Amino acid sequence: MTGRAVPSWRKRLERWQRRRAATPGGTFTVTNRTLYILPTAAGAGYALTLLVLWLLAINYSLSLGHALVFWLAAVAVMAIPATAASLRGVAIDVGEPEAVFAGERLRWPVMLRSEVARFRPLELTAPEAHAFAWLTPTEGSVRVFLEQDTERRGLVRLGRLVVATRHPFGWFRAWTVLWPTTSAWVYPRPEPDAPPWPATASLAEEAGAMSAGVRPGEEDFADLRPWRAGEPLRRVLWKIVARGGPRMLPRREGPAAGTVLLRWNDTAGAGNVEARLSRLCAWVLGAHRQGLAFGVELPDGLMPPDRGESHLHAVLRRLALFPPEAA
Repeated sequence: MTGRAVPSWRKRLERWQRRRAATPGGTFTVTNRTLYILPTAAGAGYALTLLVLWLLAINYSLSLGHALVFWLAAVAVMAIPATAASLRGVAIDVGEPEAVFAGERLRWPVMLRSEVARFRPLELTAPEAHAFAWLTPTEGSVRVFLEQDTERRGLVRLGRLVVATRHPFGWFRAWTVLWPTTSAWVYPRPEPDAPPWPATASLAEEAGAMSAGVRPGEEDFADLRPWRAGEPLRRVLWKIVARGGPRMLPRREGPAAGTVLLRWNDTAGAGNVEARLSRLCAWVLGAHRQGLAFGVELPDGLMPPDRGESHLHAVLRRLALFPPEAA
């Protein structure tokens, strides 16, 4: 985004296009009402060449010259509906991309379909994104990806999407404009080499043993299993180890076993709001990789501990939408 002011005529043109194209939430089909066509630079050069040939034919009284000019002009006129037909009837469907972290490239899937068997070379343009697609008589549908760089977290939209073609001669450009309502999630950028969360974030090990049916001093080894390399040591029942036993973990995990609560106040040393969110994001991903139940305590509310992919994305979305003024 630049700080340059948008001319008023551009704003009026965009409002007019929005009224005609609307903002499709599903499949958008190009019609005569939403199709625009103008000559290209090659088309203007072609017209200038015809004008020069016509003046020469007049100057030298060349009957065949007049016939050639009018025949070439008729070809140019026929190219107008041919170019429009290359875009008319194309169905455009912008899908929801996978969530990414700030700094990664966002890939918007765009499905293009046509019921009419026709060769259609298409050009897709969006803010900071560009792609080409070809519909052929044998392939009536194709999916392409528009890639955008991401810098800020939050819920973003693709923006103004232009689908255009110059087929068949390149003398005219036909295009359509749409504003898809599909949104994409951009999560905070995880802090690289983030420090481990403080020990106070982990809930008591004894609570995990109690929830598994194990009472301190009365361990039932039927409810325990041996510790395996790579598993977090914080879940080991160290009282058994202290009495000379092996490293054991609860076989059945209750809501408090292997649970961490990641607090906003524990990130005070990270820096500004975005840096603190990056650290929380790194902690959340680390807890998820370890299979822990994790919750997040933010200034504007608490997300209770839980596990699973759905909980992970719910927490990351909460971080993505966190308002800086709430810090």
